[in-house]
Amino acid sequence: MSDYPRKDLQTELLSLRASLFDGNTRLPVYSACFERLKAMAEDRYLGVILLQISDLERLEAVVGFERYESILRRAAFHVQDLNNREFNGELLLAQRGVYDDQFTVFVPYRVLNHGAVATLDRVSKRLFRALEDDLKPTDHPGLSLHLGVSMLHYNPFLRFERLVHRVVEETAVAAQHQQETEAVLHELELRQILSRPAITSVYHPIVSLEGFEILGFEALARGPANTPYHWPEALFSFARQSKLSYQLDHQCKMAALAGVRGKPKGALLFVNTLPSTLADETFTGEEASELLHRSGLTASDVVWELTERHAIGDYETFRTLMGRYLEMGYRVAIDDVGTGFSSIQTITHVRPLYLKVDISLVKDVDQHLLKQELISSLLILGRNIGAQVIAEGVSTTRELDALRELGVVFGQGFLFGHPSEAFPARVTPSP
Repeated sequence: MSDYPRKDLQTELLSLRASLFDGNTRLPVYSACFERLKAMAEDRYLGVILLQISDLERLEAVVGFERYESILRRAAFHVQDLNNREFNGELLLAQRGVYDDQFTVFVPYRVLNHGAVATLDRVSKRLFRALEDDLKPTDHPGLSLHLGVSMLHYNPFLRFERLVHRVVEETAVAAQHQQETEAVLHELELRQILSRPAITSVYHPIVSLEGFEILGFEALARGPANTPYHWPEALFSFARQSKLSYQLDHQCKMAALAGVRGKPKGALLFVNTLPSTLADETFTGEEASELLHRSGLTASDVVWELTERHAIGDYETFRTLMGRYLEMGYRVAIDDVGTGFSSIQTITHVRPLYLKVDISLVKDVDQHLLKQELISSLLILGRNIGAQVIAEGVSTTRELDALRELGVVFGQGFLFGHPSEAFPARVTPSP
């Protein structure tokens, strides 16, 4: 007898499971739980809570899907752990969809039957705090958590499954309204920050991997301390939502120049720029030379880091703008090489002197042959176009040794010091 039918059945079962369970968090989608939900409602009612982590899409583009999914796994673990510890496992935790970033939590009638509204409010706030504590701004800048709460009342004249769908949609709308309200508040606060101005810079050394001589310093923007706006990832996340990226990027560049007076002579200043803000004439117009002179710089001291995390829509305009920068004597680096949008196309439109390898390729490079091969390929590309490769995020001596063996000349990372307002003349690796 042929085993094809058996194989077909196994394939169908696997496909069915993949459509009903999230492969990352191992949680079911709520649509796979209708029978259990109906039992939980006890022909009366049940509570529905939706927890939504906002801007994870931006985080996934920045740090890659592995860290994105690890955040979701941790979130699922914390909610499940809280359910077991404080609610005796009686809550049903699910996801709104497979590989989604929204958790749906169902509270059964037997938990709610003594003061339903107050109990549902208490449960939702406890779940919210558990996730909020895990999503600390220092670890995940720019992320925020939103909550929607509703009650499902059983109605024998309505199909139960459709009723569940409607109530889940209600909670999603409530969470979206909360997000929109927060976005307005973030925009008002960000406008206040930009009007002061309140952006400063710290500087992170970039060194040779052999003698640790300093090549330059990357300027890193900081917002007001002890606020959600301190870290640049959060600042630019809120700025993008409020359409204030141009104004924020301008102030970050001005802050980079304002704090650079103590830089050792001959060390380069690496300044991040969005491709969409290259048209800022402050740095290419008639006043640019005077602006640089006040900071003790010439154009050749400045390396503009073009981030690969923002797509370039019009390459003809981009090429024209880059020509103006190069004519003035500025240098150019391509940031985040290996993770962003159309790296090769960007490189062909620019004459970069530096290729900055993204931290995702550098992390644990000593343990991953594929990462070593990719970095070797970038080194060949660099040699062919006359660009030096800089490894970002070097944090261990093992990574340092592996990068040296591959032939990488320059590096940046916590192994060589943390960002600071000071400018050391020399650094010593300190794992």
